[in-house]
Formats: sequence, C-alpha cells, structure tokens
Amino acid sequence: MRKSFFLLIFLLPVFLFAQAEKYIQIGSFNMEWFPCKDDGQMMRKYGINLNHPPQGSATDIPAMFAMLKKLDIQLLGVVEIVDTHILQQAAKKYLGESYKLIYAPSNSSQKVGFLYDSALLDTIGKPQIYMDVALSPDSWLRPALRVYFKYKKTGFDFNAVIVHLKAAPSGWKKRYRQWNILERILKEIPKQTNDEDLIMMGDFNNVSRLKFDEFKPFIERLHFYWATSELAEQGYPSDFWQPDYSQKRIEGSLIDQMFISQHALTDYVKNSMKVGGMCAQRKKVFEGKDIPEYYETISDHCPIFATFRADKDND
Repeated sequence: MRKSFFLLIFLLPVFLFAQAEKYIQIGSFNMEWFPCKDDGQMMRKYGINLNHPPQGSATDIPAMFAMLKKLDIQLLGVVEIVDTHILQQAAKKYLGESYKLIYAPSNSSQKVGFLYDSALLDTIGKPQIYMDVALSPDSWLRPALRVYFKYKKTGFDFNAVIVHLKAAPSGWKKRYRQWNILERILKEIPKQTNDEDLIMMGDFNNVSRLKFDEFKPFIERLHFYWATSELAEQGYPSDFWQPDYSQKRIEGSLIDQMFISQHALTDYVKNSMKVGGMCAQRKKVFEGKDIPEYYETISDHCPIFATFRADKDND
C-alpha cells in the first residue's frame, strides 16, 4: 500500500504535465502605447505628437510581464505597440528566451503583432499583412496581420489574425469599411492556406451606439463564434476602461474580442474565455481612490484569453 502511494505521488506530476500539453492558451491584449503609456514626453521622442499629450507615467514593464507570466498565455495577439524592440527584449527577459514577436510594419505609430512561445509553436509560411484594412496605403490606421501557427508536439495548426480597428464613436463609418474588408479576407484565408481553422482577435473599438451590433451582422454571415460573449455571461462586464474626463471615474466595456471559425470551434474549450488584470474584479465602474493601480501603470485594457485543445489536428 505504501509503495503504491509513493508511486502515485511520483506519477501525478507526469500525468498533470501530459494533460497540460493537450491545451494551449490563446489571447489578445491592447498594451496602451507600449512602452509610453501615459508619458507624453516619451511619446514625443518616438515622434508621436498628440493634440492633448498625456501627463502620466510610462508602462511599468516588470508589473505588466509579471501579470502575463502568471496568466501563462502561449500565443498573445498584441496591439498599440510603439517600440517592438523593447517588447521583444522584455518578453525574452520576463517570459523566457523562447518568446518571439512577429509584427506588421506600417505607417502607424501603433503596431499590431503576435507574441508567442517558439518552444511550443512554429510558424508556417510567411506572415501576411493586410494593408487594405488600413483603408489606404499612406494611412495611419493599423493593418491586419495573419500568421499560420503549428503546435509542434501534435501538428495542431490554425490561422490567427490580429486587428486594431479605428477608434472613437465617430469612427464607425471607417470601421464599417474595415469590417467589409475583413469579411472578404476571412473568406479567402481558408482557400489560400487550405485550412479552415481561424481565430481572429484584437481591439475592435465597438464604441458607437450600435455597440456589439457593429460586428454581429458580419460574424453571423461568416458563421464565426463570438467567444468573448462568454465574458458578459460569466459576469465580466469589461476588458476596456473609458475615462470620464469631468471627474475621476472610469467605466468598463467589452471592445477587445475573439471570434472563432466553425471549424476551429471543435478545438475550442467552451466557456474557457477569461479576462486578466483589473477586469477580473467584475466591476463596471471605478471612481476616485478605488481606481486600481493597474489602470495607471499597465493599460486601460485587460488581456483576454481562452483555451484550445492542441492534442490533435482535425484537418
């Protein structure tokens, strides 16, 4: 009996490790002008001249990566990256040497990309940059980026797309044009790659009066699953915080999204969508001294992430 007990203790970590290998965490995070955040002087050094530059501090990089390390996300779509070199170096320092960054060069001072663990994931072919999502070749809007990833241990592969659409309620007309372009792109990708597993994520800025109805017609036509709808169902009302400039008050909303094709949905672990950072507190509003330090030092967004089965490829 004693021998069996010790054998069980020995084998348990092996079993748990084998179980962990069957899954991968995939997410998205708006890092808010990384690494400048609210440091207007730093922004000017990068050639960013805002009409009303912020007066706060730069990103607390150690705090941001301490959070990301704890969340253990193997593939993270990232947006609002000002300095890609600093992001790559920080990821290697705090997450491990195997973490790599792929990003889309563009006119925009904010880059979109993927931060991923290359010990677990390979890329297949060349990343594709969709400049037409920026609406014109000389636009300061962000393009979309697609990367075809493969889980090394099992061959599970999928297309990941990261986007950051036009901001502000008044930007809805441009977002509508961007959504029409995205709809075409998402229909073309399976033909181009011979793979219908597709995950689209990022900051969709659905802040007009339409709110979720900005994207619902497009997603329904594509038959994609709106994974981040699970956050609201689970009682998480926010992954972004909008300040009320007339008083010290911030209000949450869901504008960072993840959409999953029907084919990839067979690999998705239903109801696994989570949100990190201050949004995990499930509050809709923060005021005055109750506003978490996270908002001042890390981002006005929170990372969203979900779990996918990676033990086999269903193609």
